[in-house]
Amino acid sequence: MKKLVLLLAAALALTACTAAPEVSSPAEAAPPAETAATGEAAAFPVGTLRMVTPEVMNTGAASVEIPFSGLEAEPILKLDYAAGVQTKLCDIDLSRQIPVAIMQHGDTVEYFWDSEGSTVFAHTAIRPDGSVEEQTIPEKFYPNFYDEYAAYDIWGTTCKRLDWQTGKLTTASLPFVQLDGTCGAIGSKVLLTRVVSDTPLPEGEGNEEMRDAVLQNSLREYDLYDPATNTIEKVFDEPYYPEEHNELRSYLGYCGDKLYFGVTYTDSAAAFSTRNTLVSYDRTAGTWQEECSADSKGGEYSNFWPLLQDGQLRLVVLWRGTDTLTLYSIDNGARYEVPYEEAGSDATGNRNFPIALTDDGRILVTDGYIDRSGMAASRYALIDLGAYLAGSREYTAVEMWTE
Repeated sequence: MKKLVLLLAAALALTACTAAPEVSSPAEAAPPAETAATGEAAAFPVGTLRMVTPEVMNTGAASVEIPFSGLEAEPILKLDYAAGVQTKLCDIDLSRQIPVAIMQHGDTVEYFWDSEGSTVFAHTAIRPDGSVEEQTIPEKFYPNFYDEYAAYDIWGTTCKRLDWQTGKLTTASLPFVQLDGTCGAIGSKVLLTRVVSDTPLPEGEGNEEMRDAVLQNSLREYDLYDPATNTIEKVFDEPYYPEEHNELRSYLGYCGDKLYFGVTYTDSAAAFSTRNTLVSYDRTAGTWQEECSADSKGGEYSNFWPLLQDGQLRLVVLWRGTDTLTLYSIDNGARYEVPYEEAGSDATGNRNFPIALTDDGRILVTDGYIDRSGMAASRYALIDLGAYLAGSREYTAVEMWTE
């Protein structure tokens, strides 16, 4: 499996609202969702939250990833942007570990995993001196957010917190019902969605039609959840199902007071032509604005690709064509056409696709492939962001790790 595909999947997981695996039962959902505003007070600090994914993490100074080359023992690799060097932190045993999340607090990288059949939950701390410490967790824990103090598992009806310093796991009941999904972090709060309905959502197999009927007359409410106070603040709501069924909207990230969404519209009457539109919601003014849009061309892909810096959205790939990327800058509102070579099935191409923004004003891009243990893996390079947007390919090659 190509690493580029994994990285694409990772970014989508970071920015699209992730559907919650559980929702409240009718008994738990008795209080009306729209009136549930407070819960059990939490007694811990909350710092700058980040959303996590299983495969890759970017801090702005470095990136950490699991390459997933198909081997039972896979390395965890760290790329230091300042040095331009990728090194191995440790090996993980995929025969007994299923990756859940990678994150970092201070100089320690944390790798969370569970076992086949979810009988063991654990995390492995990788220290700056190269030492590795594995610690089990007493119950199911799938962290989707973290800060400098702890990792958080916000699903279903609870917020679980694993403290970095003490290793203590605590649980608080969420102050609302019918969690729909988690979208991302905004400072010390979590942007999430929940279903607001007149009747509780029916659960279990065989109730799909009834559930769909309830959702047809429900709202999807976007809220900011504060783990420190265990309270929520409404941002806006919308019909759960859009009036225009050919429209698909996904959350991409935030910048300042604005939330950004990618809207893909497919016109079946016009030979399935597609338009991608970037829209923003101003939380202070409570208003929507169209930022830009782009129509599809032959052979182009329609997925958005967001690039964050210090947790905020800075750059968005609107279109990914066969040889050109269309990008939009949140900072200056300008559009750019950047040449690139798409990844081929025979380990060819895969050049100039943006992966991550760095704190020092550069951008990490793909630069073909390397051979790693007989498998093709993406090679990386760094380039000044302004030069990249101007179409330059004056790369600084990354020294890639190979065994």
